[in-house]
Amino acid sequence: MTAPPPLAMTGGLVRRDGREVLAGVDLRVAAGDVLAVLGPNGAGKSTLVKALLGLVPLAAGRAEIYGEPPARFRDWKRIGYVPQRLPMGGGVPATVREVVASGRVARRSRWRPAPFADRAADRAAVDRALKAVGLTASARDSAHLLSGGQQQRVLIARALAGEPDVFVLDEPTAGVDAGSQAALASTLHELARDGRTVVLVAHELGPMEPLITRTVELGHGRIVREDAVREPLGRPA
Repeated sequence: MTAPPPLAMTGGLVRRDGREVLAGVDLRVAAGDVLAVLGPNGAGKSTLVKALLGLVPLAAGRAEIYGEPPARFRDWKRIGYVPQRLPMGGGVPATVREVVASGRVARRSRWRPAPFADRAADRAAVDRALKAVGLTASARDSAHLLSGGQQQRVLIARALAGEPDVFVLDEPTAGVDAGSQAALASTLHELARDGRTVVLVAHELGPMEPLITRTVELGHGRIVREDAVREPLGRPA
């Protein structure tokens, strides 16, 4: 029996304020793909990835995560999502390390405290994630005081800390300097080589272009072009 793909959509339709933001989208993201979702502003790129994850409701059609509708999917530790901006709620401002450590929550049991070995694994994963995005020295800083580009790196580190099988990144290079883009490309290269699945929303690919295996271009909420670029770098994890 063939395993279901990490992400899939059939006939996806999203309406907002009476307007179709997505219309009849069919998409299958195979294990090990590094898929770039391209298109101009307003094309529906962010809406597509949010609908794939169940963050935006479908008016028609179906989205699946490993064969399950998002509402029934439970194994969220397999999914790492990087939104465009760091959400800033009320209360005590979180440090960079605290935000990144929150990426480990899906791996913990809600019914019993984590054993010491698991806590050590959590700390090691957070350390690796901070190092990967160049924020080790800023670990104790308040996340809300960072620049927009640095906050984006915090979000990427949070996803990395969770060690998921699938990474969904919504314009991760927006407002990020060239050096940080190159560092992100290096990190994604390691993920692709390990067979992880990556979905990347972008206006321009820049240093990420050599990693991309497929591209999907959106226009007015529809897929207007889809290309296979190269074979995946590694086996699916």
